[in-house]
Amino acid sequence: MTTTRAQLRAMRLAAQGVAVPGLAPAEAVDRMLAVQGQDLGQVLWAIGVRSPGSTRDDVRAAFDRGELVRSWPMRGTLHAMRPDDLRLLLSLTAERTVRSIARRAAELGIDDPLLARARDATVGALSGGRTLVRDDLFAVYRDAGIDPTAGRGYHVLVRLAQEGLVAWGPTARVGQGLVLLDEWAPTASAPPDRDEALRRVLVGYLRGRGPATETDAAAWTKLPLGDVRQGRAAAGDAVEDLGDGLVALADRPATGGVPTGHLLPGFDEYLLGYADRSAQLDPAYAERVVPGGNGMFLAMAVVRGRVVGTWTRMERSRDVRVTVTPFEPLDAASVRALEAAAARFGAFLGAPVVFDIAHSA
Repeated sequence: MTTTRAQLRAMRLAAQGVAVPGLAPAEAVDRMLAVQGQDLGQVLWAIGVRSPGSTRDDVRAAFDRGELVRSWPMRGTLHAMRPDDLRLLLSLTAERTVRSIARRAAELGIDDPLLARARDATVGALSGGRTLVRDDLFAVYRDAGIDPTAGRGYHVLVRLAQEGLVAWGPTARVGQGLVLLDEWAPTASAPPDRDEALRRVLVGYLRGRGPATETDAAAWTKLPLGDVRQGRAAAGDAVEDLGDGLVALADRPATGGVPTGHLLPGFDEYLLGYADRSAQLDPAYAERVVPGGNGMFLAMAVVRGRVVGTWTRMERSRDVRVTVTPFEPLDAASVRALEAAAARFGAFLGAPVVFDIAHSA
C-alpha cells in the first residue's frame, strides 16, 4: 500500500491531536508522551493547541499541580511530559545522554566530587517541597563552592536531571521553579523491564505522531534503531506496517473533523517529531522556518497539513496582534482557516485578536 503525502499529513495531524477537543492539558501531553519544550511560552501553546478550550492559565496550572514537568529526557533538549513518562524515558536514555556530555563535563571541571557537592546542595535547598528558580539555585551552588558560570551550572542541572533528581515544576513569575522530582511528583509504579519500556516509548511516540518510520522514532528518542525495532517486536499487533517504511498504531484516530488551518508554535512536534519533515514542509522553504539552519524553529502557519508560512504574535494591553507571513500568496479559504486558528489562539490567551496577513516574502 502506498500512502500519499496528503493522506500522511491528515493521519499525522489526527495523531498529533491538533485542535481536536476533548482532552485536558495533561491528557494532551500524555497522548504525545513528551512535547518539545525548550521555550516555556511556546510549549504552553503547543499543549494548548492540543487541548482546545483550555487557557494558558489552565496549562500553567497543570505544571503547578505536578501533573506535568519539564526536563531533558533525550537529545539534551527540554520536553514537557508527565512525571512517570519522564522516568520511563530516562530509564532508556539517561546513560547515553551522560556519555554524550562527558567530554564537556570534563572541560568544565565537573567531576564526581563536584557532582556530589551539587547533589547535596540541591537536596538541601529543595527538600520539604521547596522550589527555586534557576538563578536562586545557582546562588546555592556558589555558597557550596561551585561556580555556575560558563555553562557549568546548566550542565550540572542537566546531569542531575538525568538521575531523575530534579525537574522543572511549578510556574514562576518568569519561567519555572526547580523541584526534587520524587518529592514533587511521587510514583507508586515499579519501573518496567527493558522490553516493556521500549514498547511503551514506541507506542507513545506513534500514538502522538504516527504514521512514521522507525528512523523517525530513533531520531526522536535518540535510541539505537535496534532498540526501536525491539520495541516494535514487543508491541506486537498494536503496531501496523503501512508500507513505504511507515508504521503506525493499528488503533489510530480517524482523520475527519480536524480544522483546515492551524497556528503552531515554534519547535512544534508536528515538524520536530520526525527525521524526514518533507511531507509537512517543502524543503524549498525550510530556511524560512529555520533561518540559517541554527536550530531555532519559528512558529508555523499550517493549512491542510502543509506549512505555508510563519507567524508572530504581539501581546498588547487590550488584544494580541497575530501576523502571518506566507511563503506564497494564500487563497481566500486558507486566509479564513488561519483567521479561525488565530481566534482559537486568542481564546487560549483570553484576549481579542487582531489578525493580519503580511506580504509574501
